[in-house]
Amino acid sequence: MLRTLGISFALALVTPMADAALEGIQSRDLDRKVAACTDFYEFANGTWRAQNPVPASLPRWSRRVASHNDNWHRQQRVLEATAARKSWPRGSPQQVAGDFYASCMDEAAVRTAGIVPLQPLLAQIDQVRTLADLERNIRRLQDLAITVGFDSSSTPGYHDPLHFVAAFNAAALGLPDRDAYSRSEPRFVQARDTYLAHVATVLKSGGLSNERARAAAADILSLETRLAAASMDSATAADPVATDHMMTLAQLKALAPHFDWDAYFNEAGLPKVPVNIAEPKLLRQFDTELAHKPIATWKAYLQWRLLEAASPFLPGGTKQGRAQACVETTDSLFGDALAQEYVKVYFPPAAKAKAEEVVRNLRASLREQFSTVQWMAPKTKAIALQKLATTDVQVGYPDHWKDYSGVLVRRDTLWLNVVAGRRFNVEQDRRQVGKPAPRDFWLPAPTPSSADGYLIVELNKMVLPAGLLQPPFFNPDATDAVNYGAFGITVAHDLTHFIDSLGAANDVQGYPTNWWTDADRQQFTQHSQCVVDQFENYIVEPGTHLDGKRVLGEAFADLAGVHIAYAALEQSMRTHPVPVVDGFTPEQQFFISWGQATGAAMTPEAQRQLISSDPHPVPRFRVIGPLANSPEFQQAFSCKTPSQMIRPASKRCQAW
Repeated sequence: MLRTLGISFALALVTPMADAALEGIQSRDLDRKVAACTDFYEFANGTWRAQNPVPASLPRWSRRVASHNDNWHRQQRVLEATAARKSWPRGSPQQVAGDFYASCMDEAAVRTAGIVPLQPLLAQIDQVRTLADLERNIRRLQDLAITVGFDSSSTPGYHDPLHFVAAFNAAALGLPDRDAYSRSEPRFVQARDTYLAHVATVLKSGGLSNERARAAAADILSLETRLAAASMDSATAADPVATDHMMTLAQLKALAPHFDWDAYFNEAGLPKVPVNIAEPKLLRQFDTELAHKPIATWKAYLQWRLLEAASPFLPGGTKQGRAQACVETTDSLFGDALAQEYVKVYFPPAAKAKAEEVVRNLRASLREQFSTVQWMAPKTKAIALQKLATTDVQVGYPDHWKDYSGVLVRRDTLWLNVVAGRRFNVEQDRRQVGKPAPRDFWLPAPTPSSADGYLIVELNKMVLPAGLLQPPFFNPDATDAVNYGAFGITVAHDLTHFIDSLGAANDVQGYPTNWWTDADRQQFTQHSQCVVDQFENYIVEPGTHLDGKRVLGEAFADLAGVHIAYAALEQSMRTHPVPVVDGFTPEQQFFISWGQATGAAMTPEAQRQLISSDPHPVPRFRVIGPLANSPEFQQAFSCKTPSQMIRPASKRCQAW
């Protein structure tokens, strides 16, 4: 969602095509002054990085990042063409997406309407007098996906992944995490001051005077600070085990007795079955605040949450260009409607078929490679192969699109359209609770036209949206060698996560079961120590090297991904030969494609941040690390030993 011709290429054995019909690697990105066997990273993409410095606003830049950023332009072209026609059938995906986009782009109408469309909700909040009134308004806002204190959503159960449960998650804080409310370092103090001013400004937009807005903002910050103190730190909150707290409705009532849970479940249409409470301590504190803090504070808090959620749809509310904001909003609210037109243009059936073919070949290659593993117990290996066979890989778009026929969207009323979209998505989500989780379900985001893909390792699920499957990551007009080198290695990498030490915590159906034996883990540790040692010796800057243990999981998956994808390409070429393009053999195209799709320019600060917090190696060593262990790379570029790019045979690491 990831180099010079001064060496011997042994091209005399292959006859180049006179007129190649398929695209090869990006030849202009190569730095031909550098030998591929000396520094393949510079060879593969050095010229591109020299000519494309990192933009001042970003930490990194590459062709893949550029394509990711440009995806909204692809979406925009689709929406503009769709919105240009006003005769789509009412409730059709084209009418919903086109008319919503048109209403969003009508900036004059948004300015004229001002805050008037919010007045009914603001008036209801202003009329709050009792705890019952307050909770009624909390429910109204949550019906529109405006969170107050907590939010609820459907998700496959941790203990029963075959069914959806309602998950109640923390959603009380406006600052990024709990540390931002309590730490005394200058950057945290500055963040709180900036946030306080922002809350006051937003409240003033709703009609409060300067003095009242500042006082209310201070009360809101104080409330959130107390809620933050009861929150988990970000690392713990991301742990599915630490956030696993299934409760019956009776237990939920005992945990937070001042909130009317019967009314909440009844109005939401939620079945009264056990739910998961991610942070019980926080929900208990929320309940305490409801019972003991002034109604005036809570009214201001509700006004703040409403106005902040609505601010992008009010005059001057977008920090980015209006077109980009409207594209992203259309995608978030009506993603399937946009995607149905997007795939017609940017991911037609032939592209989907090609991507699915590559995935099938990668599965077969991984199955063959994994079958030869010697250090893993036979029973464990059998489960791994079963997981691999049943892992769900969704390519491009879902098998079944959402039905928007009941959603009323008009060209002349942006906020009401936003309300309709939010309400539709909330109701769709709530209806899943208690029902079986279909194998082919998609999360609400990323959407099919999004440039982001995702894994749900616990559910043995990978989703590759059509917006991701664009050049340079995937290109149906490119040679198979190019696609296997970029798309193939990345997908093979991710497939291994379902059966490696990361995927060892969940069985074939996704149930939390540790199916690796202690002996398997010990053997894996010994087998993978080679990778730890290799990456420990990669110097990022003087005095700073990679943490081999931190990057082990991703570096090992890269090593496996290169080997698996290369074998899949070789197998594929038996029936689908790949031509020489721009003088490069298929094998050379494969490795160069990896270097060009993965290589990226990064600021020094971004690299320092990455090595201290990210499990992935920095781009340079992510490219060359697995290739330094590859006999196939050495053969493809006729590298002689010793060579800077090739590790001695006695030190080469092997995946699986």
